[in-house]
Amino acid sequence: EQMANALTLFVDHVREVTGEKKVDLIAHSLGGIASRLAILDYGLSRKVGTFITLGSPHQGTHSARYANSAVLRSLRPDSPFMKRISKKPWPKSVKGISLWSKNDLLILPSESAMLDGTKTVEMTPFTHYSYLLHPQSWSTVFSLLK
Repeated sequence: EQMANALTLFVDHVREVTGEKKVDLIAHSLGGIASRLAILDYGLSRKVGTFITLGSPHQGTHSARYANSAVLRSLRPDSPFMKRISKKPWPKSVKGISLWSKNDLLILPSESAMLDGTKTVEMTPFTHYSYLLHPQSWSTVFSLLK
């Protein structure tokens, strides 16, 4: 919730500085969940044109069971948070794209990185951090923004 609120304020600031009506968001992992929450619950659906996630656990991840913090408990597939945001349909006003990989060992099962209502792009053999490091990831994101 705090990350979603902070992102909303940041997007408002970017829009104010640039004069753009809508911005594009690209988010990795937990950033995709915070961004999704901001789009669904904090009014960003009117302010975002394209939303691309890179290995975000949209349906939760079983690997979140290996640690016991409030944030990780909320990323478990059966958590109240995941159940709550999963009930909300993806807004048609935002072009959503989910990048996922069968080799992402932090998103379990790997298909959990797919968000209903968005286009999905398989990036196998990427690992969870390949999205951030591999040039192919950024060329794919760039082409999807066109």
